[in-house]
Amino acid sequence: MDQSLVQGNLEEILEPSNDLEELVEEIVEQVTPAKRSPSYHPTRWKAVNRVLDLVDEVTGGKADWVVRFVSYIFFGGAAAVVNLAMFAGMLYILPSSMSDFWRTLVAGAVACEVSLVANFIPNDFFTFRHMPGRQRSWLTRCGRFHLTSLVGSLLTILIQQFFSHVVHIMPMLAQAIALILVLFYNFSFHHLFTYRHKTTAEKVTGAAPETVVVSGPLHNL
Repeated sequence: MDQSLVQGNLEEILEPSNDLEELVEEIVEQVTPAKRSPSYHPTRWKAVNRVLDLVDEVTGGKADWVVRFVSYIFFGGAAAVVNLAMFAGMLYILPSSMSDFWRTLVAGAVACEVSLVANFIPNDFFTFRHMPGRQRSWLTRCGRFHLTSLVGSLLTILIQQFFSHVVHIMPMLAQAIALILVLFYNFSFHHLFTYRHKTTAEKVTGAAPETVVVSGPLHNL
């Protein structure tokens, strides 16, 4: 009888308890690094997602920024082609009686405005579609995009004028240099201003239409 009692006690000691198993699982979960979710929004193409996973590893979780920058460059490049085409067209249309300064100034201003609109529409729909600031209305986003790009357009004109009339290089080449330099400014400030998350004041203002005012006795409702 004593032998069976001792044997039962040994089996009870050697058999792992549920509490011990839970403790081991908890320790393993804490020690094992959790798998980081991707910073980008997965696409329907597995090959593209694998490339983006690699970019995430190399950049330390910045694949979303890389995707946005590539997309912005693509649409910005298309807008730059529109800009250069409009600039060349305006130089051809404007009368030769105008001075070179005013011809390049007017041509640059018109080209910047047309290319700005051509740049906003695809970037708003594709590049910045997952940014928090996209919760604003379309007109608000367009206005903020326009304001940010307006400063960029002024910089483009100033840089173009500088290279054209101070450095004395061809106007078309000066315009191309200005567009490249301003590209990085625009991309940064669209993150910092155009599509930045809503402030507290904006959220409160946006919540105003949900307020219900009840007047008169309740039994009249």
